[in-house]
Amino acid sequence: MRGERSELDPWADWQRGRTRRALHLPHYRAAAVLVGLTREADPRVLLTVRSSDLPTHQGQISFPGGSLEAGETATQAALREAWEEVGLEESTVSVLGELDDVFTPAGFHVTPVLARLEAQPRLAPSSEVAAILLPPLSELRALEQPAEERTGPDGRRFLLYRYPWQGHDIWGMTARVVHELLESGVH
Repeated sequence: MRGERSELDPWADWQRGRTRRALHLPHYRAAAVLVGLTREADPRVLLTVRSSDLPTHQGQISFPGGSLEAGETATQAALREAWEEVGLEESTVSVLGELDDVFTPAGFHVTPVLARLEAQPRLAPSSEVAAILLPPLSELRALEQPAEERTGPDGRRFLLYRYPWQGHDIWGMTARVVHELLESGVH
């Protein structure tokens, strides 16, 4: 299923019709995350609650992902990390392409990889993951989105979004990517 593109998939159409913004942050660690959307009328987005035992971003809501290994592309890293963190089988994932690069204050330069997942993906959290979340995009879209203005590593101002969903605080880099999805116009 990987790499397949359906002419009937509005997310594939949106991804093909957009211009991706890359960042140049050579002193940041290259990383990738899998932004998985289920194949449903109201897609759910795959998120994790990071274990409190991890060296960075403990307890935060994130996409499955991590640092690129030597010679690895962003897509390869995102798929590998999704397998390692939540047991997502690569054969069940349809990659649509890369979203706009984002960064974290901890020094990660992240390439989000947009993909479609089965409506009921088979997932199993690893020790890196305290919980798996699958919030529907419609519920995230309905939330108030308080935003704070911040300054990025390149000196440009940006907004920091928050999505308080069912007792979880989705913020930071993850919320920036979620915001991009919600602003896409795809429903």
